[in-house]
Formats: sequence, C-alpha cells, structure tokens
Amino acid sequence: MQMDRGVRMATLKDVAKLAGVSTITVSRVLNGSYYVSEATKHKVMAAVEQLNYKPNAIARSLRNARTSTIGVLVPDISNPYFMSLIRSLEAEVQREGYHILLASSDDDPAKEAEMLDVLEMRVDAMVVASSFSTASAPLLDRDVPIILVDRKVEGAHFSSVIEECEKSSYELVKHLIQFGHRDIAILNSSAEISTAQSRQQGYERALSQFGIEPNPNFVCRGQLTKEWGYLMCKRLFSAGEPQPTAIFCANNSLTQGALLAIRELGLAVPDDVSLVSFGDLPLSELIEPRITAVIQNPENVGKKTSEILLKELGRGKDEGGCVEALVLPTHIRLGESVRPLY
Repeated sequence: MQMDRGVRMATLKDVAKLAGVSTITVSRVLNGSYYVSEATKHKVMAAVEQLNYKPNAIARSLRNARTSTIGVLVPDISNPYFMSLIRSLEAEVQREGYHILLASSDDDPAKEAEMLDVLEMRVDAMVVASSFSTASAPLLDRDVPIILVDRKVEGAHFSSVIEECEKSSYELVKHLIQFGHRDIAILNSSAEISTAQSRQQGYERALSQFGIEPNPNFVCRGQLTKEWGYLMCKRLFSAGEPQPTAIFCANNSLTQGALLAIRELGLAVPDDVSLVSFGDLPLSELIEPRITAVIQNPENVGKKTSEILLKELGRGKDEGGCVEALVLPTHIRLGESVRPLY
C-alpha cells in the first residue's frame, strides 16, 4: 500500500492546541510523570484520540535519558557581561562532563517561552536570566532544574545567583549629587525585570535623600542595548531645556550607546556631561576618560551558579532540595568621567 504523501502526522503541538493546554502538559499526561488534574487529562486524551496522535517513542526515550548538556538562556549572548558569565560557567561544568547549549531571548517573554520549550527537550538543567518579572507557567512548568542568574523572578522558588544592585546604584548617583549635579538622567530598561527595578530604586532613593525632584523627561526607558542607549541619549539632548548635566546608565551596553551619541552630538565627557555606568566597559582602561562605574564580577556569578547547579543535578528528581539565593557584592571604581559643578 502506498502512503498518501499529503497526510501530515499529528504533532504534540497539534494536541496541545486542540486541548487548550501547553505542550509540557500534554507531555506530562502521556508520560504520567507529574500530577495533572483529571479534567485536563480527559481533554488531552480526547485530543489524542481525535487526532490519532502517535507519540514518538524514540524521542521520548531520548528525553528521559541524560544529555550531559546545560541550557543557558540570556537576553543577549553578545553582551560582555553574559559572555564572561557563560565562559566561567562552562569552564566549571565541563570538568564534570557537561556541555553548554546557548540561546538568547532578547528580553522578549514570548521568545523566552519558546526557547525554554526548545531547550527543555535537549538538556538536563537550565540557567536562565529571565525576562519574566513574576512567576508564570512558561517558566515554572518545566521538567528540569532551573537556576536563575542576574535577575530574580517574584514568586518563583528557584535557586538564584545575582549581584547587588540597589545600594551600588544609590551610591553611584549619590556620587554625582555630591559633585553638585541635580539634573541627572537615567537610561534604563522598560521591562519590569528585577535588576532594572533595583537600579531605578537606587537612583530614586539618592534623589529623594537630597531633596531633588525627579524630572520625568530625564527617565528614559527602552531595551538594554547599545542601540537603545544611543537613541535615548540623543533624545535627551533634543528635548530642549533643561538638559541633564549627568547621566546614569543602568548597564554597560547602554553606556556604550550613550558615549556614541555624546560624541556624535559634539559633546565631551565630562566637560559637557558627566557619565556613570552600572557595569564596566570592555577594554575600559583604553577609554578616555575612564568611566566611573559599578564593577561586577560575572566570572564569580558563573562559578557560584555552577556550584548550585551541580548540586541540584546530583540530587534525584524527587529528592527536592534547599533553594539557595545568593546576592554577591559589587563595588564602585572611580574614574574621570564626573566633573564637579561647585
């Protein structure tokens, strides 16, 4: 009998769509590995029968086997901070026979959910710098351990490794104020991620402590990229008076973009505008003037993450374990990018 080439076999996604559930839920019903309500099981099995879905036994057996691979999902793998973190993590886990599979989310929750689905079927655990601000099904409904890095997710009971943000941001803006600056702009993320919120809170706390009324025109929100740093900085200086005398950039990519815009505008740091950065710039010792910055240690974040990750992988699936939440210190390196106004 010749097979009709026009007939397409039903897929797991087809079943999930018809049943109105996620692919992970369908997988759990078929594998019987997690609790799923009877009502949901009924919907899934009805969809399976209607579509005549045949699970791929080979793929399922591969998924249940160890892959010796760790999935790493970050907003931008080209960001120097994440590059250093990943290299450190990779060096540690390779000693234990694991390899790294990388993906970028572009800080897009929909893309992150899709990449989590893709990675989960291929890895033993995931390290995620999540774009989700609160616990949600795309992040929580996973069959593999997840360690959060760089960012916390409210309500998600995962181990995490982050660096201190709020206090160091406060100190950085306070430094500007003590040099006489009151018209201080901030370039930050528009996403409600924990790091952006903490750095915003540090900025606002410093202004409040010194009785400075925040100027809404000086609060610029976009993506944490060089391109957005450039656009937001250009916008700051085209909006008329007053103009900022100082800018606080909430990450190093934004700082790079701001520096490009300042140069294009024919301005100079610090003579025309002072600039400080959360996060150092690549080859910062070659940049003049050297930027005053919060110095992070992504290599240490990667190392600490690997320690927690390997402990979780060493536990049995049903053993559970202690959720660890590490907050690592940062420090400020003073440069020559701030001009005194007094």
